[in-house]
Amino acid sequence: MPGDATLELLEAAGHAGTAAERRFVLLNRSREHWPYHVAVLWNGTRLLGHSGAGQVDALGPYAQWLTRLLRGLAERAAGPLQRRDVADELAEEWRQWWPDHALWLPAGPQHDAPALLLVRELPWQPAEQAQLARWFGLWRLLDEGGTARATPHRVIDWRALGTSWRRRPARRRGALLLAAAALLGVSLWPVHLTVRAPAELVPRDPLVLRAAVDGTLRRLAVQPNEAVQAGQVLAELDDAGWSSRLQVAQQALLTAEAEWRQTSQQALNDPRAKAQLAAAQGKYEERRAEATYLEQQVRRTALVAPHDGIVLIQDPGSWPGRTVSAGEAVMKLARPDDQEVEAWLAAGDAVDLPTGAPMRLHLGSRPASPLAARLRLYAFEAEHRPDLGLGYRLRGTLDGAAAERLGARGTVRIDGPRVALAYWVLRRPLAALREASGW
Repeated sequence: MPGDATLELLEAAGHAGTAAERRFVLLNRSREHWPYHVAVLWNGTRLLGHSGAGQVDALGPYAQWLTRLLRGLAERAAGPLQRRDVADELAEEWRQWWPDHALWLPAGPQHDAPALLLVRELPWQPAEQAQLARWFGLWRLLDEGGTARATPHRVIDWRALGTSWRRRPARRRGALLLAAAALLGVSLWPVHLTVRAPAELVPRDPLVLRAAVDGTLRRLAVQPNEAVQAGQVLAELDDAGWSSRLQVAQQALLTAEAEWRQTSQQALNDPRAKAQLAAAQGKYEERRAEATYLEQQVRRTALVAPHDGIVLIQDPGSWPGRTVSAGEAVMKLARPDDQEVEAWLAAGDAVDLPTGAPMRLHLGSRPASPLAARLRLYAFEAEHRPDLGLGYRLRGTLDGAAAERLGARGTVRIDGPRVALAYWVLRRPLAALREASGW
């Protein structure tokens, strides 16, 4: 019967097409001839299979305990095993998962060879141990042969290559060596690691004009990108509330001034009026301070250009009738000659760029005449732009005087550190391959 059982199992394992099917025969079909509760296949580093389960959760408590147990059995010889033969912390959990008796069948001294562990309630008899050891040994030979057949062989015949090389004429071998040396030299030739990014001309230090008081914006007195002069009114807030309060305060000031003058004249002859003179003068000063404050508030309802420049307004049609708070930004005022390059480098193209790296801005309006600049700012943190996605902000200082309009767009080229030509050519393909394959 044992010989027939081994032959039957060998026939079933031989008909298996994959390693997983051969392991299934070993771990589950063997139970038909030698009863057991659990069968585990281990290769010294990881769990290869478990009876009755397609896969064991590696993060679960059972798998963690089983891994510790099997690692502890690595140096143990083949033979029966009981719960008392292992460490106390492992034996305590053994009681929870398994019966008491096990049979340990290692493959041999090889670290990565598979080992078999069988567990059941009854002790293992010597005849069963011998039969299972013989069956497991035959299964290993069959599994190694199936794995070798399934693995494609790509062996380079170096001897044949050497013979073919020696048979070539000396002149041709010299030409090939010279070509290989030239190719190696070209691949190692140092070149600048360049990147390209969309860019535009922006004001270097624009002045932000903010509302001085709370109110409703009545109208914009200028158009976007309009050139303005110092002192020119740019926008007006609704001043009806402040104007009415100013009129009331001015009338109160006139009344207080009249009372103060009248009291001053009476004080020349009337001692009682002289006592009221200080109060009348204080009331007059109070009304005058109030009127002066309201006059200033009325003047502050108009945004005035502090210097010459170009007005920059975002979405000008939404401002008239809009309620603004004191300190809210309404527009920017930029000097036409105070320009620099702003670019957005995609996160996937980010490379190490030193401060002062050369930049060439090729504008869409004048692609043949690039503007030269030097890298001034390379943002440390990437930002999200709705039109460009995630990228890093770059700022560059123009080498010469500004001669283009603000907002002119194009593509900027930035020269980074020097690298080998082979790296410059293969950097993007290797990055795409790694992203696609996960290597």
